[in-house]
Amino acid sequence: MLISTPDELEGLRGEWLALWRRSPGATPFQSPMWLLPWWRAFGSDDLSTIVARDASGALTALLPLYIVRDGDESLGMFLGTGNSDYLDSVGNGEAAPLLAELAGRDCAMWDLQQLRPSSPLLTAPLPEGLQDQILDDDRCPILPIEGAGEELQNLISTHFRKKIRYYRRALARIAPVTTSSATPETLEEFLDALYALHAARWQKRGLPGVLDDDVVQRFHREAARGLLDEGALRMHAIRLGERIVAVFYGFAHAGTVYYYLSGYDPELERLSIGTLIVAHAIEEAVREGATTFDFLRGAEEYKYAWGATDRVSARRQIFRG
Repeated sequence: MLISTPDELEGLRGEWLALWRRSPGATPFQSPMWLLPWWRAFGSDDLSTIVARDASGALTALLPLYIVRDGDESLGMFLGTGNSDYLDSVGNGEAAPLLAELAGRDCAMWDLQQLRPSSPLLTAPLPEGLQDQILDDDRCPILPIEGAGEELQNLISTHFRKKIRYYRRALARIAPVTTSSATPETLEEFLDALYALHAARWQKRGLPGVLDDDVVQRFHREAARGLLDEGALRMHAIRLGERIVAVFYGFAHAGTVYYYLSGYDPELERLSIGTLIVAHAIEEAVREGATTFDFLRGAEEYKYAWGATDRVSARRQIFRG
């Protein structure tokens, strides 16, 4: 079944949410809390989402796609392409019937990006007339945190923990330090602080940063609110006195916490404020019983300092033979 209008897509929200909740292999980037705001903010051209239902009519799988058209050229992609770190179908793992629907769509190529190695979309057979190529995409450092201990004593070295304690004490000598997590009442304050702190860091490098756009900011406000309402937002702040000086913006689902973005006062970089906000987020993930902390795309050196190891995502490009 093809979903081709925004109203039809919005109408799936309740069923989609229930399907996502019972899909342990899904990530927050496949949830309606993320993709419905994404489509409203960035969607264009030809919505081409494929859904499957069982004999009783219950939703069993959803493949969120759209097609960008430019004259005679056409390119099919996932909803969420660009600023989502993992992309995939959501549902019962039967990917072949979903891919079979691609043969009937007027699209020259489907570029399915940011697929994890376990995705059924990488191995599902293609219908006759379609060919493919599979390429490596991005490195995504992953950190197992099960049994890490509340002070991360089983995760990081004694020397690393001493450094964290030292910088926390140094910060506290400036003003009282408190940490908190976003609530419905504080979410807007946290987002405002994230945007300002993230921009301040990038401005020091003479660059605008990925959040320096009104459409992007509106998208994250809507997505963060929906994720918070459904218990999937993980947003933490460090205050120095009354002022927020660092914000962690991430998500959680099925035992994994995802680190999407952070912002911190660049004037406090000498006190490793960036390390402190990540340390707090990992400690909170351990306390809630998460087993994995996913640093998402990017091979930045600091991720490996925590002990993370790479998982390489893939892209499958499907085209007519």
